Amino acid sequence: MRCILVLVPLLLWTGCESAQPVPELSYAAPVVLDARPQRSANAEIADYDGDGFLDIALAVGRHWPGANKVYFGDGKGNFPRVDSLAQPPDRTYSLSAVDMDLDGDLDLVVSNDRPDPNYILFNDGSGHFDQRQDVGDPQWPTRNSTVADINGDGRPDIVVANRSGDPRPESREGGSPPPGDNHLCLNRPTGMGIRMDCSPLSSGSATTISIADLNSDGFLDLVVPYRDGGQSQVLVGDGSGIANITVPFGPPDASFRAALAVDVNGDDLLDLVAISDKARETTYYLQQTPFAFSEGYRLDSGEFIPYALAIADLDADGRDDILVGYREIASRLFLAREAGFEEIALGNDEGSAYGFDTGDINQDGMLDIVLARSGASDVLFLSRTRE
Repeated sequence: MRCILVLVPLLLWTGCESAQPVPELSYAAPVVLDARPQRSANAEIADYDGDGFLDIALAVGRHWPGANKVYFGDGKGNFPRVDSLAQPPDRTYSLSAVDMDLDGDLDLVVSNDRPDPNYILFNDGSGHFDQRQDVGDPQWPTRNSTVADINGDGRPDIVVANRSGDPRPESREGGSPPPGDNHLCLNRPTGMGIRMDCSPLSSGSATTISIADLNSDGFLDLVVPYRDGGQSQVLVGDGSGIANITVPFGPPDASFRAALAVDVNGDDLLDLVAISDKARETTYYLQQTPFAFSEGYRLDSGEFIPYALAIADLDADGRDDILVGYREIASRLFLAREAGFEEIALGNDEGSAYGFDTGDINQDGMLDIVLARSGASDVLFLSRTRE
C-alpha cells in the first residue's frame, strides 16, 4: 500500500480541533463478492432484512442486461445469503436504498439505461423484493438516480440523471428526450400506495446528480455536473421542488462523470469535487461565499482516468475524505490532513471502478469500502487501523 502526502493549493484546515494522533489506516485482503468478472456500476450498503447487520446491493448490467444481487451480511464480513433480485436482467446503473412507501423497511430505487424502465422494488421487510412499480419513461438514458425529500413533504423523491449525449437537437437519436433531459419525480401518496409525478428538472447531459444543502439554509440544492461538453451548475433549492436559480461551477465545456459536496478546507462551507475522464483529472472548487465557487484545483496527478467518486470519513477523524476510482489502475483514497491529503492506493489494477459505497460491515467502528467494477470482480475492503 503506497502513501503519498499531496500538498493541495489553498488547502488550509481552519476548523478548531485538538491535536490528536491520526491512526494509520489500512485494509485487509479484499473479500471477493463474486469470482466472475461483472459489468457492475454501483453498490448500496444498507440493512435490507432488518437483522441489524449491513448488507450490500450491487447494480449489475450498465448497457447490457445483468442480474442485480443483494449480499446479506452476518456482521462479521461474511455473506451467508445471496439473492438475485426478482426481476428480469436489465441495464442497471444505480440502486438507492430508501423507504419509499414509509412502511418502515428499505426499498430499492433501480435506475436503468433504455429501453429498460426505472422502477421501485418494494421490500416485504425480510429483504425480499417482490413488488415493482415503474417510474418515468423507459426511453430515458438514465445513468443514476438520487433519492431525497426535495419538496419537504416528508416523502422521498427521485432525481433522475440522464446522459442525453450531444446537446444539439439534430444530433439526438429517435426517442431521445427533448431539452429538459434530467427529471424530478415527486412522491405523491395515493389510497393504494404511491404515485411518482415526473417533470423536467434541467437541460443537459448528466451521469450523476448529487444533493446537498450547500448554503446551510435548510433546503436541498442539486449539483448537476455536465457530462458531454457543457456548463455544470447548482440548482438552488427553496424547498418547493422547483429551482428558479442556477449557479455555474467548473469550465463551460466540462465532461464530468460526477461531482460531490465536501468541505475541503474546514471553513464550514461545502465545496465541490468533480471527476473528468476526458481531462483525466479530479478537481475541487472552493465555495468562497454561498454559491460562489473558485477556479478548479487539481487533486490527483492526472496520470489516470477517473471513473468513480465518493465521500466518507474513512479514518474517523471528523474530516471527510475523498475516494476516487480509476480505469485499469488501483483506486485512490485522499485522506484529509492538516497540510493536504494523504494519498493511499487501494486494490489492484484490474477492471474499471464504477462505484463505491461505505459502511461498517463488520461492526468494528470503522467504515469499510465496497468497490463495484466492470471487467473484474466486485470487492469489499474491510478497514483496520494501527496506532
